[in-house]
Amino acid sequence: MDTTLPEPKERKEEFLDSLANGLQLLQIYATGVASVTVQEAAEQLDVTRAASRRILLTLEKLGYVRQDGRNFSPTPKVMDLGYAYFASLSLPKLTRATMREVAQTVGETCSLGVLDRQHVVFLAREEGPKLLKLDLSVGSRLPAYAHSLGRTLLSTLDDEALDAYLESADLKRLTPYTTVSRSALRKLIRQVRQDGYCISVSELVDGFAGVAVPLYNHEGRAVAGLSVSMVLGSRQPDELKRQHLPALQRAAAAILDMMPRSTI
Repeated sequence: MDTTLPEPKERKEEFLDSLANGLQLLQIYATGVASVTVQEAAEQLDVTRAASRRILLTLEKLGYVRQDGRNFSPTPKVMDLGYAYFASLSLPKLTRATMREVAQTVGETCSLGVLDRQHVVFLAREEGPKLLKLDLSVGSRLPAYAHSLGRTLLSTLDDEALDAYLESADLKRLTPYTTVSRSALRKLIRQVRQDGYCISVSELVDGFAGVAVPLYNHEGRAVAGLSVSMVLGSRQPDELKRQHLPALQRAAAAILDMMPRSTI
């Protein structure tokens, strides 16, 4: 008598096609594809346009992709799916030594962050020797419009995406110096785009300032931003630019040189 147990049948009812397709779509982005349309996703996933649209709109509702016209592109929230791995092995690890050098050179806190819808999210921080500093840690979220790093990242968006941000952003006056006019903020961010850096003074916390630059990958896409924050004291914005911007620009160039072409 044959007592060999039969191979278990695939439990089709326990396999969620929609979940599998959603994960497969995120894997398409991981190959370096910047955006997809409903039709392109349907072809890649071998599903109908209606199914493709439902998948993309679900991911948008959950915050994992953003829609820009016909195109859907990933947001930094995708990193939440594997943040521990990312934080230990990817960009924060790659930048740590360079950030530490910046912090020691300028004597201030150096931060790495990304844009997640309304906020800038900190992925890594290296503290300078100063005693007075903002009480922030990895994972902290701050309103992008009022932070030098946030404005730098907003400046890397195209005009349509920037307009969408400004229309939806909850602009609150955090200090007497916070810019809350949408037209004025748009002008400031476009100036940051032109300059390639941002200096923000007393807009998030009165008496604190920040200088920030974007970090680009080898394909010219902004993947994060780098900043230093400090107590302003008696210094003027021109002094901050002279004292801190060169170190940040050198660090951004050094990080790009170290960055694998497949990063993010």
